[in-house]
Amino acid sequence: MFNPALLIVTGNVVSDPVYEMVGNNIPKLTLRVAWDTRKLDQATGEWSDANTSYARVTCWRKLAENLNVCLHKGDSIFLRGKLEVRNFIGRDGQRKTAVEVEAITLGPDLTRGVARFQRFRSDKTAQREGELGEGGDQYGTGALAGLDGDLGDEAAALAAVTNGEADAPADDMFDDSAIEALAKDADSVAAPF
Repeated sequence: MFNPALLIVTGNVVSDPVYEMVGNNIPKLTLRVAWDTRKLDQATGEWSDANTSYARVTCWRKLAENLNVCLHKGDSIFLRGKLEVRNFIGRDGQRKTAVEVEAITLGPDLTRGVARFQRFRSDKTAQREGELGEGGDQYGTGALAGLDGDLGDEAAALAAVTNGEADAPADDMFDDSAIEALAKDADSVAAPF
C-alpha cells in the first residue's frame, strides 16, 4: 500500500486474540477491537457515547508473539496501524463493509490501568552475554553486555560489581586533583535558577 491511511485509537479488545503461524512460520495474531465516539450535547453540555466502531486487527511477527503473551479479551488498548476499509458481498448476498487494521503498535492504554514492561533479549545479546559471563541484574546492565565494543566490557564489569561478583573499583581510579578543580569551578559559576 503506497499511501496508507493511519489510524490511532484507544479502545478495548472484544474478542479472544487468535495466534497462529502462517506461510513460512510467520507469527500472526488477529483480534477485534472496539472504540466509542463521544459527542457533546450542546443543549445539556454533557458528553455521551455516539457510536461504537469495530475493526479486525492483524499483528505480525514479533508484535504478534509479544501480544500473544500479554493481551486478553477486555483489555484497554492503544492502537496505531494502517486502516483499510473494503466492501464485499456476504454469504447472504448483501453488500457489507469490512474495517481492518494492520497494527504497527499495539499495547495497553495506560490511562486506564498499569502495566509492567519486560524487554526480551535478542539471540545476539544472549550469545554475547554467554561470552562475557552472566551479567543480568535489576538495573538492566546485563542487556548492555550485548553491545559491541568496549561498552559491552564495561557493562559486564558494572554488572559484576552491582551483583557483588567483583570488588568495587579502586579509589586510585579517580583523579582527586581533577575532582577538586571541578568543585572549585562549580563554586565560582552562578547557578542558572
